[in-house]
Amino acid sequence: MDAEKILDRLISVAMDSQKRYHHAALDVGKEYLAKFFNRQSDLRKRNADELQALRIRLGGKKEESGSVAGALDTAAMDFNVVMSMGDTGVVDWCRKDAEAAIKEYQKALTENPPPELRSVIDRQLGDIRKTVGDLESVLREYGGPKS
Repeated sequence: MDAEKILDRLISVAMDSQKRYHHAALDVGKEYLAKFFNRQSDLRKRNADELQALRIRLGGKKEESGSVAGALDTAAMDFNVVMSMGDTGVVDWCRKDAEAAIKEYQKALTENPPPELRSVIDRQLGDIRKTVGDLESVLREYGGPKS
């Protein structure tokens, strides 16, 4: 797969995650969780911007929005919160989102991206993995995900 297609996919993943974390920050009751989700939203926005800048440097044009699936997931999260899943449900939902992002980044690495892109993917993947660990710690604090 060419670098532009890899970048398009990862930009979409980062933008979708940014939107999800932003909504998560609005839906949780604990202030420390809202701050955490806002920081994650900001980080995913920086990731998307960095990928977008790389895409432009490599000769592509700017893409503006996330995927339709991302919009649907945001609506699903809002519905789940309304259905009283509370903070634990939001944290677990974000953990699953981060795990899906990890899979997309790992897939991108298997597609032999150019070295400059590989370096960015590796670094951003490390950030996402750290987020999963942080979310799992929060879930343990709450006694695990609630179904």
